[in-house]
Amino acid sequence: MLGDVRCHRLSYSKKGQAIVETALLLPILMLLVMGSADLGRIFYYAISVTNAVREAARQGTYWDPTSSSNTYDSYAQVLAAAQQEVPSDVTLSLPASTPSHCLTGTPSSWSIYYPTQPNAGYVFICFDGNDSQTVAATQTIQVTILYNFSPVTPLAQLVGASLVQVEASTTMQVQSQQ
Repeated sequence: MLGDVRCHRLSYSKKGQAIVETALLLPILMLLVMGSADLGRIFYYAISVTNAVREAARQGTYWDPTSSSNTYDSYAQVLAAAQQEVPSDVTLSLPASTPSHCLTGTPSSWSIYYPTQPNAGYVFICFDGNDSQTVAATQTIQVTILYNFSPVTPLAQLVGASLVQVEASTTMQVQSQQ
């Protein structure tokens, strides 16, 4: 009779073991799923920022043959084109600090120019390589967006990745009458 009791206890403890294992592994599994979702979101926002940079630069280089001018070659028009290309939860603006338009050096040195708020980006619009140019570009337009992405996974904050920096830049030749 003692043997029957032991077998019954053994089968009961296996059911409890499965519940404990599930309770221990579920948080890890959820972090992996959320991390994968955040990774997908990072790629989505990086592609959106890259498309916004291209579209903004293209907008500034457009030559209008009917008016024989570059009517969209202004800071406001280029910024508006970039803002239209990003998702609605992304805030893009011109930087309030120096440099206000042209970034110099390598992209690895630009980390101090990123915005501090999450899901926000600065648009640096450089006409003809001159930071203080007040007239429309005649040669090149360089558009750079520095964007801070905020992941939703709590584990990212534990490892120091509370904000992921995304950078995109392009330079295009200004069109003109030939």
